[in-house]
Amino acid sequence: MAYGKVWPAHPKPLPDELLSSWIIRVAQANAIKLQTLSWMLFGNERSPWNRDIDRSAPPWLLKELALHTGTNYWDVFHTTLVTYRQRLYSRRRLSGQLPWISTIHTYGMQRRGHGQLLCPQCLATDQIPYFRKQWRLALFTYCPNHQVKMVDSCPNCGASVMHYRGDFGRTIQEAKPMHLCHRCGYDYAGMAAEKAEFCSEGIHQLFDDMVISLSGPMGQAEKFDIGFFSVLHQLCSILVSLSNRGRLEQFICRRLGTQFEPRPRVRLPIEGYALDDRHHLIQYGLWLMGSLAARLGEAWTSKAVRYNYLLKDFEEAPADYRHLVTRFSNWRNLDPMN
Repeated sequence: MAYGKVWPAHPKPLPDELLSSWIIRVAQANAIKLQTLSWMLFGNERSPWNRDIDRSAPPWLLKELALHTGTNYWDVFHTTLVTYRQRLYSRRRLSGQLPWISTIHTYGMQRRGHGQLLCPQCLATDQIPYFRKQWRLALFTYCPNHQVKMVDSCPNCGASVMHYRGDFGRTIQEAKPMHLCHRCGYDYAGMAAEKAEFCSEGIHQLFDDMVISLSGPMGQAEKFDIGFFSVLHQLCSILVSLSNRGRLEQFICRRLGTQFEPRPRVRLPIEGYALDDRHHLIQYGLWLMGSLAARLGEAWTSKAVRYNYLLKDFEEAPADYRHLVTRFSNWRNLDPMN
């Protein structure tokens, strides 16, 4: 393939396609290994696969891909996780935890985390199987289209999902497609999907509306703006905090009439929790969000959460949330239900 010209095969990004997924398809369409394509773009000294390329792809790489595929630069840009800035988080960071972005914990060419998710039914029904940007969001514990649990590891061998390793150490003829486990060849698209379960129909509807809103333009998100997601993140952070000791979670379980399941308390952000745990914790946060003033007030009066935790490390708290929480500081004169 000639450098500086449009490559012979230049498939365009599919709807909501993740950058890494698109690069893999470009390499496959040109019948070359992914590493060969990477050397052409990065040179021999730099590999994109020992970093989180979907989160931290440099502008020059996006420009090169746009040039060689004949794709509009902004269409390439929208394959990256940076497009969630001002929607899920306010400022871009090249390292550290970003709110609601799953971490993959790269170690060399390997991933030690389970931050890459997939929906087996989406892969099964795709004419061309590919990975979506939404599958890197910690909020997507289930697929809203198929109402099944997401998958974050191979059910056969336990390997993390690493869709980019299909041709590593293999010839182009032996390369595994994205919908197969890179280690054992298990077919994600052929696996039996597990139905997602919810604490209540009200929470289910709010969860659906929330994750579906992330598929549309930012201006059409209505109540699901960055303020909504930042408050939900703060509530989930309190739910998993060591200092709260599960009190808020127990309170919510009592109100929902569900069984409280004690779990080991570890110092992890909500994004680092196991998929099933995260699915339940986000639902508890959404229950609070469904009637925030009344339910947070009730939790506070029940001593399930302390006032000072509600704003702890929350420098960019929305004004209406800050106003609500500040009322709790005047506890002698407060009627929390009003």
